Amino acid sequence: MLQRPRPKEVRLSYMPFKIERSEFDPEDGFLYYVSFKPHLQISTDEIKTRMPVEAAISVSETGELADLTFELPKPCRNEMAMQFIRNDTMVDYIEPRVLIAVPGFSGDAVLNAPAKLDLDLAGRIIGMEIQWQPGGSGIPN
Repeated sequence: MLQRPRPKEVRLSYMPFKIERSEFDPEDGFLYYVSFKPHLQISTDEIKTRMPVEAAISVSETGELADLTFELPKPCRNEMAMQFIRNDTMVDYIEPRVLIAVPGFSGDAVLNAPAKLDLDLAGRIIGMEIQWQPGGSGIPN
């Protein structure tokens, strides 16, 4: 499995989960990591499974993640998998979609971006990696 460097710039939000964003790379764009597991640093040892999903994201003028939505894969549509996601008031779950609004940011356009859900050994979603290339593969919704 090809390992990408984790995002370096950290922005803590007002939510129990945190959002990290890498510096812009002309080749890869922005790499976001949304950590749903509160108060813990996620190591690659903790990640048991990665599941690809398509995310619809909205970003601010400065590249901050403002909104996020994605369809849960069928194996993740249960209470155990969603344990950390359901702990936040800014998250809505309308089966099969998860909708997240980041307080304090508003986005201009909604774009599709490839993403991966990270699950721990217990099958709980602990994080999500999103890659967005401005002017690249993001397709307006």
